Amino acid sequence: MTRVLIVDDQPSFRRQLRALLDRAGLNVVGEAYDIPDAETKTRATRPDLAIVDVMLPEINGVEGTARLKALAPDLRVILVSAYPDRINLLRQAAHDAGAEMFVAKDDLDLAMARSWNNDDASSRRLNNKSPAG
Repeated sequence: MTRVLIVDDQPSFRRQLRALLDRAGLNVVGEAYDIPDAETKTRATRPDLAIVDVMLPEINGVEGTARLKALAPDLRVILVSAYPDRINLLRQAAHDAGAEMFVAKDDLDLAMARSWNNDDASSRRLNNKSPAG
């Protein structure tokens, strides 16, 4: 079962995402408010996957992705944002930072979350949302 760390400064979104991931069969091992908290929790919980909001206080999710990957090189990172109007720019930034994909928060659904529980990279690339695809 994939171990997931949720990184978002909005408690209501963290609750909603946790419920979605639970329904999808993923194991949420922690939640973080910002990147420094995520770094601490990455060391402590060793997640397989981090779902990171782009817009975070102090250190944004793009910069934070590189920091988390430096701590845990095998960590899969998915960047999310509530700003779909910037999707192309954010997709490229996600790719450049080492994230697996960028997803608009409105596009998160059960089928997508279930695909993250599979270690086969090809199954994680839904709807051409992968920046590497």
